[in-house]
Amino acid sequence: MTLKQLHTFYWVCRLGGFAAAAEHLHTTQSAVSMRIQDLERSLGVALFDRSQRSARLTAKGQELVKDAEQLITLATHIRHRIGDPQVLSGTVRLGVTEFVAVTWLPELVTAINKNYPSVVVELDVDLTLNQLQKLQSGDLDLAVLPGPIEQPGLTNVSLGSVEFAWMASPKLGVPRSRLTPRDLHDWPLLTLTRDSNLHRLLGTWFEENDATFRRVDVCNSIGVLAALTIAGLGVSFLPWQHFAHEVQAGRLQLLDLTPKLPDLEYFAVFEKRQTQPLSQTIAMLAQRHSTFGKAGERRGPAKAHVARSARPRRQPAERAERQVLQEDGLPELCGPGSCRSPPS
Repeated sequence: MTLKQLHTFYWVCRLGGFAAAAEHLHTTQSAVSMRIQDLERSLGVALFDRSQRSARLTAKGQELVKDAEQLITLATHIRHRIGDPQVLSGTVRLGVTEFVAVTWLPELVTAINKNYPSVVVELDVDLTLNQLQKLQSGDLDLAVLPGPIEQPGLTNVSLGSVEFAWMASPKLGVPRSRLTPRDLHDWPLLTLTRDSNLHRLLGTWFEENDATFRRVDVCNSIGVLAALTIAGLGVSFLPWQHFAHEVQAGRLQLLDLTPKLPDLEYFAVFEKRQTQPLSQTIAMLAQRHSTFGKAGERRGPAKAHVARSARPRRQPAERAERQVLQEDGLPELCGPGSCRSPPS
């Protein structure tokens, strides 16, 4: 019996099949079958009932699942705590949203390459909903998402918050005076897709303030959303520091809306069971290299509205290492793609 055999057995059980485990382990299905057969021979018992179309765990197999997970977790702990970081190796499948990808992701990947030269990073840029599904199915080891993601068995490490502000092109003619949600009825609203956390946040905000949209155009790319706003096609709620240079250049203007909306906090999310040795390590590295502001600390788009000038980006600050186990939820921000206008 070897750790590799137990590791393969664990992933067959976790992903529900030999083919899925083979894909996850970057090997062939025949290699997975051989490891399971060798494990069964070494134990002298059948772990899977192969009399049916799909292999199912026997009673002995069910008993082994928890023990196998504990052994893998212990091996992970030893490797992480005792081993030399320079010799850590393997593949980390990291999922991020588009906004993370265009801000501090390059700095994070550079830090991973420097600190763990034998680690290979597989990047996946997608919508938060899709990233969460991949994380739950075992297709991702770690995801950087707006949240927290309140699901059983997941750990959330705070990476800071993003401050958003209402913006529009000056040529749209939106008044610079203080506005309410009802005042936005006169202009089209540009926002992220309906299943995004931001879209739901705005919907709740308008509903609580007895306001309605005249027209809503949705898009699943925050970059395209900003381009549409600059073109004068509507008002939108954008991360103000990221587009501060557009305000300074006069292509966008900050709108003074009240009441204010909360910031969007981002988290590195991974499984608490820790069968992937690098997930927590990369999460802590992401915490140090994130350029998002400290959670709960507002950096002043309202002041920028008065000054009409861009502020320099805040340098990354040391984040308090905080891991929170949450239960049940599904937020989302953005991802790559094209825009669409829903039927009126």
